Amino acid sequence: METQTLPTLRPLRLGELLDRAIRLYRGNFLTFIGIIAVVYVPLTVLQTAASALLSSSMLGGISTPDELFTNSAYWIGMLATLILALVQFVLVQGIATGALTRAVADSYLGKKTGILDAYRGIGKSWLTLVGALLLLGIIVFGLAIWWMVPCIGWFTGLGMMMFMLTVVNPLVPPAVVLENQGAVDAIRRAWSLARRRFWPVLGTIFVLYLFSLIVVNGPVAIANVLLLQVFQSFDDPTMQLVLTSVIQGLISLVFILIYYPLQMTAFTLIYFDLRVRTEGFDIAILTMEASGSADLSQAMTAPAPQVNERLVTGPEIGNFAILTLAGFGIYIFFISFIMGSALFFTSLLR
Repeated sequence: METQTLPTLRPLRLGELLDRAIRLYRGNFLTFIGIIAVVYVPLTVLQTAASALLSSSMLGGISTPDELFTNSAYWIGMLATLILALVQFVLVQGIATGALTRAVADSYLGKKTGILDAYRGIGKSWLTLVGALLLLGIIVFGLAIWWMVPCIGWFTGLGMMMFMLTVVNPLVPPAVVLENQGAVDAIRRAWSLARRRFWPVLGTIFVLYLFSLIVVNGPVAIANVLLLQVFQSFDDPTMQLVLTSVIQGLISLVFILIYYPLQMTAFTLIYFDLRVRTEGFDIAILTMEASGSADLSQAMTAPAPQVNERLVTGPEIGNFAILTLAGFGIYIFFISFIMGSALFFTSLLR
């Protein structure tokens, strides 16, 4: 395996972190995209076919709900859609995300990793990762119930869910794949890392998601409006719906394949940055280099400093309340922006 020069590990500002993520992504462009494409492309083809079958069964000369529910094509399409959604969760969120995390970490720490090397490198940790993500989903569901509790739940529940989904969730794959943590310990570890720099990490990830809206969701939304106008001339509504879903699926596939590896690269670098800032990970690497040890995995799996900390502190409750209010504001802004943009493009095409 080809060896690269180990990068200088130090705390990174937002601009430096994004710059390093882009450089790393650009230097491993085909490898990172290939890791996701291996599982995502076949799944997208199957999902598009299932969606087309479901759409055609719903519009293919069926006039009543009874006719729809007795149509075998409808149930085949519905069942295929549900099964493929489950398979996608396991293959993409579990196996491919784990392999990509391994590839990013290896490349960042000086090892050139191929697609097969990345998949071999995760071993059976993908099973733990799938379990951790399912457990995290249960926790988020519990927080949704907490959100309904009067007063304190109303003001903190949404913020807790947002932080879990946007900040803790991306840190779970590195905890599982790189540190060999179990499902419960990985979530605890991700929360422990994220809470140390609550607002800076949240701000960095917010920028990444905002960039995603611009790079992925923006072009897809514009393409959807254009497709709607182009296919309005079709006399056959079934053909119109099928073609629209096929082209939408292909457009989404292209943009997701380009952006998702970059996003995961940035998430992995955030993980390393947190360890450098709060655990002296850079010093551990330098010490290992000075001693002539080449086993960097030993530094990654080294036990984290044991700190007796409460599950949630008072200041963090306040942070969640602020985040809840900010979430409502951002939601209102984006809904207004999307509706305004859709109306604007529609008026231009008339």
